Amino acid sequence: MRVHSSPPFHLTILQLSLALLPCWAYAQSPVATPEPPVFVEADQANVQQDDYLEAKGNVVINRGTLDVQADWVMYRQSSDTLHAGDKVIMHRDGDTLTGSRLDVAVTERVGELENADYLMGQGLARGEAVKLLFEGKDKYRIQNGSMTTCTPEQNDWFLHAKEISLDYTQNYGQAWHGWLEFQNVPVFYYPWMDFPLDGGRKTGFLMPTLAYSSTNGFEYSQPFYWNIAPNYDATITPSYFAQRGLMMGGEFRYLQPSYTGIISAEAINDKEDQEQRYSVLFRHNQQLAERLRLTLNYQKVSDDHYFSDFGDRLSVASQVNLPQEAVLSSSGSNWSSYIRMQQYQTLQSSTNHVTEPYARLPQWYASYSPDLGGGTKTSITGEITQFSHDTKQQGDRAWVYPTLSLPFTNAYSFITPKVGVHATHYNNESASGQDQGSASRILPITSIHGGLFFEREGSLFGSSILQTLEPQIYYLYVPFKDQSTLPNYDSGTTDLSWSKLFSENKYSGNDRINDANEITLALNTRIFDDENGIQRFYAGLGQRIYFVPPRVGISSTNESNEEKSSDLLFMLGGELPYDVRVNYTLQQDMQDGRTARADANLNWSPGEFKTLNLRYSVNRSTKTEQLDISGQWPFGSGWYGVARHNYSLKDDQALESLAGLEYNAGCWALRLAAQRYVTTDSEYKTNFFVLLELGGLAGIGMNPISVLRQSIPGYADTYSSPQLR
Repeated sequence: MRVHSSPPFHLTILQLSLALLPCWAYAQSPVATPEPPVFVEADQANVQQDDYLEAKGNVVINRGTLDVQADWVMYRQSSDTLHAGDKVIMHRDGDTLTGSRLDVAVTERVGELENADYLMGQGLARGEAVKLLFEGKDKYRIQNGSMTTCTPEQNDWFLHAKEISLDYTQNYGQAWHGWLEFQNVPVFYYPWMDFPLDGGRKTGFLMPTLAYSSTNGFEYSQPFYWNIAPNYDATITPSYFAQRGLMMGGEFRYLQPSYTGIISAEAINDKEDQEQRYSVLFRHNQQLAERLRLTLNYQKVSDDHYFSDFGDRLSVASQVNLPQEAVLSSSGSNWSSYIRMQQYQTLQSSTNHVTEPYARLPQWYASYSPDLGGGTKTSITGEITQFSHDTKQQGDRAWVYPTLSLPFTNAYSFITPKVGVHATHYNNESASGQDQGSASRILPITSIHGGLFFEREGSLFGSSILQTLEPQIYYLYVPFKDQSTLPNYDSGTTDLSWSKLFSENKYSGNDRINDANEITLALNTRIFDDENGIQRFYAGLGQRIYFVPPRVGISSTNESNEEKSSDLLFMLGGELPYDVRVNYTLQQDMQDGRTARADANLNWSPGEFKTLNLRYSVNRSTKTEQLDISGQWPFGSGWYGVARHNYSLKDDQALESLAGLEYNAGCWALRLAAQRYVTTDSEYKTNFFVLLELGGLAGIGMNPISVLRQSIPGYADTYSSPQLR
């Protein structure tokens, strides 16, 4: 099981740096292969056979990857003790341990090193101790120790401990009376902590989280991690919100060879709203058999405003319909099927009403693609669903759609004729359960899709290029069938896109199938850099031409229009020189002569931690028009700036504003950010982020990284904690 958070207090560097301590014991435990020989060099040596060895002056003892240097060394064979001084230096695997005097029983591995200093990970971490005690094989105790990842010239922070016990036989460590010192100021004190020595999971407290928001005031969370078993763990998180009270939260994760899952819940007695509020999440995935899988997903919150008060910008925007579903799926080489029970908790906004989707109780879907040979492609898909709703017409729907196509392709062209029949049957009833009869619809669907592919070599701005020209034509025929009396359970109008130009149905779902007697004409071209394959430029133009204006509408009435063509779709973009990327899409209403939808994106990323983004979008169907500016840029001397401003031109207000500073000092980093955004209630919420990261340790404060990645395309983390082992 993977754990996203490190062990209690994240003493990663301290525990790793002290992993070098076994280097003194050049007498190892018995193994199958013989120990490497011991070599001793010295200016002077006095040996008494079977008694003792004395060496003075530039003494060097070598055994395998271990080197010990000292001014003098004395070894007594009778007691198996080694004494060294006045300056002892031990090297092993790039790590160095020094001290003023070493006294140790070699076989028993009991002794001490006075005034110890260590340098590990090729100099990435260092520390010192008044005394280092050896307490047996792979067991150590450090008295009055400290560590840091800063260079000797910097000394910005230190982690201190009165005493540290390390047991590598159990991969377990403890520390007593410790404190963190930053810029010569004690930041926090801990009376006791325990931690793993192998980078694994360990029961104990994690680093606290500090935050501030305009709706909750000061926020403090103190997670406790419980390593129940190698494949089970839990995190218990009490949180305090100054304006709302105490929240208790927990998360339990489990992992087995055939199943995995997570259970998460939190609850608070909100003193501001004077009510109990909660959130529950349960996800489970299980392989029941070789071709049978079960998926469970259940989410629920106490009220419509839960994510507005306790969530972030992403949860506010995305958590509208919370799924509560169970899916039993199976698949084979050319078939697949699933049975689903699905309903939603719909969170309503006080300003914009959200239409509650139908529940599917149950839904059965199946698809089969038999191989008939001769190059034909066949497919049979079908579904039976019972739709349920508290206030709308409901009922059962069954449909089946067999198709047959015969693609012809070569190096420069393709043509694919296709035929199919879509048959649908409804049994309807009112919201109260009163029978409203049945209805059926059978529609033949015929299409033919063809295209050519041309390419030529050339040059552009001094670079060799490959340019393509790709005309396409698509004819679609679907006879008109009055569908105004049929219920609409899951159909909606989709945006026009390049792929939609060549699709059979402009509506999503299966309750509305457009009538069509139309032809799509499209032309696109692309330019590739011959050296690296980068698409330097692309452009496309496409439109549907109606022989007969379509009449099927999404609502309960048929459309009546004299349209001779669809909107015109135009797109262009590419990766231009000087690290500029451009993307532009235009959907132009040719009947009214106005823009139906447009989206323009400009990105400039000339180097590491340098990115600027500009986006303009307008959509007449959703009545939105927005301007979005964001970026990340270095200011020099370790400072970086980040910002985003998302502005609604239609409403003349900012939807989200974000600004922040990041500082990379090498062995530590500081992140400051403030975010203000509109909630579902059209009210503003402001969050403040402050995070202090110490190399190899956990951050202290509230981490804005996820917010920055969501808000700023191309954002890159400016600080990476050192990995010492």
